[in-house]
Amino acid sequence: MHKLLLIFSTLIILGGCSDPSSARYNEYQYRLGKYLTIDQQAQVRLTPWQRLHSEPLPPSQNISLLALADINHCRLATHIAARNNQLGKVASASERFKYHIRFIQLVDPCLAHDQSNALSEELRSALEAEKRFKITHAKQAFNLMLSQEPELTRLFTLAARELDYDEQAGRAASAEALTTLADVANAVAKEDWQAIDAKAITPALAKLNGNDYVRKLLTGARQQIALNNHLTSQLAGVSLTTEVCRPGRHSDAAGILHNIFNLFFLKELQGYQGQLSGSLEEFTPLLAQVWQFTGSDSDIRRSLIGTQEQASLLARLKASSRNHVRWWQGFYKQCDISPV
Repeated sequence: MHKLLLIFSTLIILGGCSDPSSARYNEYQYRLGKYLTIDQQAQVRLTPWQRLHSEPLPPSQNISLLALADINHCRLATHIAARNNQLGKVASASERFKYHIRFIQLVDPCLAHDQSNALSEELRSALEAEKRFKITHAKQAFNLMLSQEPELTRLFTLAARELDYDEQAGRAASAEALTTLADVANAVAKEDWQAIDAKAITPALAKLNGNDYVRKLLTGARQQIALNNHLTSQLAGVSLTTEVCRPGRHSDAAGILHNIFNLFFLKELQGYQGQLSGSLEEFTPLLAQVWQFTGSDSDIRRSLIGTQEQASLLARLKASSRNHVRWWQGFYKQCDISPV
């Protein structure tokens, strides 16, 4: 009867969690709680990351339609005209950034054109001033894209499901998209304007549209860190000498706990956390490059990439796993049993 109740309780726990990794961790803690004085079910709640905020750009100069006629021989004229029409006025943040960059790329060839020798000093000065303005605010324009485009903002919202075991769907497309955006950000940082392929931004965003790989990865890593830390802190309060391994007495519980640790953590959860670590090693540098213009006080930089005061998400995941294993090393030493 007791075995049937145990099986039924296990099914309730597994059925109450939609994510396999969280369910297995719940089961792991539940089993340990039958022999140790700890909660039998993990209770962790993740808080959403703070949304990236970027100040709107100050107003730039308006180039009149009459002035555009004077540079009609330049591609820049068509570019400005498209921005001035109604479609340009309601453009998305990524389209505005692309316009920003293309203006910088097109203005010098226009001013150097043979037919531009006749341009008035007023128009030439206006174009030069607008170029300086756009160079000065290029990082801010890039951050506006990060803070407003839904494909980018949703990466840091909590996913309904964590990344599954060996889940690869969307990984390659996410890496390709973030690599493109990282290349753009790096070129902006170096002011290497001609190296930027503005047309590549829209396809990169398309690859992230509906793609939950990064979002699920970050949610999964945060969840595993919280679960590791929560359980390890509870185990730290366990007195092994009074609860499990009393001096001079044989303990069946010690062998059972050893089996639980092996079955759940070593064979399953540690491998899953290793999978998350491997993905974070690939994506953290890309995310750091894309979000390089955010301040050190932003949640993304502080909690994901890390600062001098706080370790990165990857480092915290590895540390939480090491600390958990360290408790078990103490358990084997105290109970004088072999971990093998």
